[in-house]
Amino acid sequence: MGISVKTRKMLWGKAANRCAFSTCRRELVMDETETDDPSIIGEECHIVAREDDGPRGDADFPKEQRDLYGNLLLLCNIHHKVIDDQEKAYSVDKLKEIKKEHEEWVRNSLDIDEIRIKHELIYSSYIDEWVKRADLDNWEAWTSWLLGSGQPGIGKQKLKELDELKHWIFTRVLPNTLIELENAFENFRRVLSDLINTFSLHAIERGEGLETEKFYRLDRWDPELNSKLHKEYMFHVDLIMDLTVELTRAGNYVCDQVRRYILSDFRLKDGLLVVTSGPYMDLSFRTHKVRYIGDQRTGIPYTNLNQFKTERQSRDFCFGVGIDVNEAIKMGVEY
Repeated sequence: MGISVKTRKMLWGKAANRCAFSTCRRELVMDETETDDPSIIGEECHIVAREDDGPRGDADFPKEQRDLYGNLLLLCNIHHKVIDDQEKAYSVDKLKEIKKEHEEWVRNSLDIDEIRIKHELIYSSYIDEWVKRADLDNWEAWTSWLLGSGQPGIGKQKLKELDELKHWIFTRVLPNTLIELENAFENFRRVLSDLINTFSLHAIERGEGLETEKFYRLDRWDPELNSKLHKEYMFHVDLIMDLTVELTRAGNYVCDQVRRYILSDFRLKDGLLVVTSGPYMDLSFRTHKVRYIGDQRTGIPYTNLNQFKTERQSRDFCFGVGIDVNEAIKMGVEY
């Protein structure tokens, strides 16, 4: 899992974004310029190494404690190299002493906004929980079932987890200070709610999973009704897939706001959330990189399901169009 957002925020906040070496104490985030983003030169250093054979490694030190706040020290990149190159001089006890003295200096010497730090830690704990509950690390894998083979599906357990996530977001007590971040979470919740409800309209059980029922299949000969229902089915499938893609945009929107307000390098190594659809007739799969664009990147981009049906074609990518199947056909869709 690595170091949590809350732990990182606590580490940087209590160190006042400064190197813990008393002879240094330089600020570790350089301000942005007219042409460049802020530059981060600080490094989150392990007191006891993360790996057993690293500097100050200790095989007996529990692995689950190695990325916790008590085992981390904020340093500039120069002093990080110094403590790792000279591990005998900078023992575990010595580094804990340096950390303690630096945090005491911060409390006694700097004007720290304790309320702001408290609120940011609340947001950070929610962010960590959202990442876990939304399964961001496996996003492309689990969403692919909703975008596959013209018959969206999902595991029963995954759908249950998503329904719990929807309720969890709705019931959070938020500080109401980082409004754009809170809007991004609300946007994600709205999309998720409509995706769950839309998928569930025609979902049937298949073993441990659920899949969209092919409700156009009749137990009698009626070509006209079959054709009508098939078009409605295809419209329904397109809508589920577009909501899945919209949820991916909403997830990327949350990540953008986290980077803007909480941690500027949040999930940069992981990159954007993407989705993969297919297989298509030629057995190929297609990966889609989607984000809100332009004026969509403010407030709550997703209003409600009916509004989304009319707006989805203005997104950077969509599978279907129209408020209903008749409008879609008028707009040129061939089912």
